[in-house]
Amino acid sequence: MFGSKKTDEEKAAAKRQRQITATAAAAGLTVMGGQFRAPNQDPVPVEGARITIERGEEAGKRVTATRVLLTGLFALALKKDMNQLFITIENGDKVMLCPVPAKKEAQARILAPMVNGEATGVDKQ
Repeated sequence: MFGSKKTDEEKAAAKRQRQITATAAAAGLTVMGGQFRAPNQDPVPVEGARITIERGEEAGKRVTATRVLLTGLFALALKKDMNQLFITIENGDKVMLCPVPAKKEAQARILAPMVNGEATGVDKQ
C-alpha cells in the first residue's frame, strides 16, 4: 500500500542519472531533463551518448569533423586554448563540443566512463 512503486531497474536508472548530473556539474557541464545542455548548441540526450575528451594541444593538431560540423569553414581558422580540455558529446546525429578548464580534467575523466559505460562496471541498459 505504502512505499515506492518503482522497480529496482528504475531506481538504478534514477541513481545513475543523479550521479551523471552531479559529476557533469563538477566538470562544468549542465545536465537538465536527461540532456546535456550548452549555450548556443542543441541539447544531446544523456542516454546513449558517447563522450570523448581531448587536451587542447592534441585537439589543436587536427581539424575534426565535429569542429567542421559545428563551425563550418571557420574550423580551419579556430585556435584551441592549450590550457583547456575539449569534451565531445555525441548521440546519433547530435553533437556538442564543450571546452572545459584543464583544472577540471579529473572530473571530466570520471564523467566519460560513467556515460560511456566503460571501466566502471556501469551498464547502460
